[in-house]
Amino acid sequence: MRYRWFLNLLCVTAVFCSCNRIKPQIPSNIKEEDPTEVNLLEFNRLCIDDEKREIEAYTDSAKTDGHGDFTITEDGYLYRVITAGDSTVTVKNGSEISIAYSVELLDGTVCYHSSEMSRPKNLIVGKRVLGKGIDLAVMGRHLGDDIELILPYNLAYGVAGDRECIPPRTPILYRMKILSVR
Repeated sequence: MRYRWFLNLLCVTAVFCSCNRIKPQIPSNIKEEDPTEVNLLEFNRLCIDDEKREIEAYTDSAKTDGHGDFTITEDGYLYRVITAGDSTVTVKNGSEISIAYSVELLDGTVCYHSSEMSRPKNLIVGKRVLGKGIDLAVMGRHLGDDIELILPYNLAYGVAGDRECIPPRTPILYRMKILSVR
């Protein structure tokens, strides 16, 4: 009987001692900070800040040309209408349009261009022929609209540029006129 009483006391003591031990929880959703990832995030933030300053400098200098201010959209591109077109014909997703355009760097370097007479560009809106930024910018525009667009690099040629004329991470100025809408 003594052994039984002693064995019960030992079990109760072991249970109480094990319940009082506080074990630290290891959260499974917290990961260690990766210095490479931190450096890349900081680099991206600096690139975005530089791009904003470059776009701001361009828009500030363009205010004096008599065509009005640029409007920034929720998608992140800027635009201004130089000449309004026919408001009865509107560009929609899936519309076939023809445009005369020039692609320029914000320093004035012309990279690509077409003209109304010789080489207009034909595209179907939504197919991303000239990139996401152009598709976003032409939707809702009208036949004959003459517009200027500033596309940040993420809506233009991206991180790599086009490997010919447009450098990596470069905002682009598009000057375009919508020649036809079908």
